[in-house]
Amino acid sequence: MKLKRVLPFFTFILALLFFSTFPTHAAQNKPLTSKKAYQQFLHKKVGKKKYFQIVNIGNKNAPVLIIGSGKKEAVNGKTYFNNCKVYTFSNRQIKAMKPFKNYGGRFISLKEKNGKYYLCNGGSDFSFLYTINKGKVITHEYFNCHSAKGTDRTSQSVFKKDKKIIKNLGYLKAAKYNKYRDSYKTVTSSINFVKNTSANRNNILKANTRTAK
Repeated sequence: MKLKRVLPFFTFILALLFFSTFPTHAAQNKPLTSKKAYQQFLHKKVGKKKYFQIVNIGNKNAPVLIIGSGKKEAVNGKTYFNNCKVYTFSNRQIKAMKPFKNYGGRFISLKEKNGKYYLCNGGSDFSFLYTINKGKVITHEYFNCHSAKGTDRTSQSVFKKDKKIIKNLGYLKAAKYNKYRDSYKTVTSSINFVKNTSANRNNILKANTRTAK
């Protein structure tokens, strides 16, 4: 009789343990999203004094993490950079890409062409655009040759994949340079970087825009 009373009790305890632990187990096996991965990376690997942003320039416009580097500029309460480090998320891992740097004195902007997004920087006579495709860094580099008489500038305007030239556009005079440069639509004229605080990291999961998705 005692055994018959004890068995239902143990059955109840086992059932309670199973259902209380199952949701936790399921949560642990939930696929890690890029946003969550970037949030964790910023919390564990990046200093609190750093500034970051999420932009859609990855493969098929997937979100990538950019962290401002070099001198920061504060304008009207917003923070801008000329250079940044770039990280992408694939195969459940965060991968450091070629940095976007030394591309001129302007703030980093976001451009779009044919549905693809690019980081952009440059100067009055040159324009550099950066995107990621299938784990490779693609850059479109344009140089206005109007002031380069007698100088070979045929290697200045090129498309590159991980620093390797895949297309040479040759010598670009002003009209052709302007045509290439203006074929990219400005989405964000200056990307606003935010400080690596807990609140801003949490906002990563809520944001749903081209510059912070």
